[in-house]
Amino acid sequence: MADSGALRVRRARAHAAGDHSLCRRCAAVRGGETPLAPVQALPPALPVKFDAAAEMRALALRLASAHEAEPANAPLARELRMTLTELIGRDRDSALDELAAEYGSA
Repeated sequence: MADSGALRVRRARAHAAGDHSLCRRCAAVRGGETPLAPVQALPPALPVKFDAAAEMRALALRLASAHEAEPANAPLARELRMTLTELIGRDRDSALDELAAEYGSA
């Protein structure tokens, strides 16, 4: 027989509060797995000297190594392509500016 709506609501509220006495299938009842702790604080703020270009390069390296490990993952490949396109676009603009300065119309 299915549980009543009131019991399901009580169980959900107790579970959200960290009380797993009414739970049937959560990790705390199954054992072996540690239930996730509730968030106590916000993550630290970004460092004052945040270098977006360096972060993009680091992201591209992480995505490339993940893509090598799992080449069939299409969303990962797409994200790598988009990141590389963004990096190339930034570098290409500066390279084109240098070329235009060197070989500009005279």
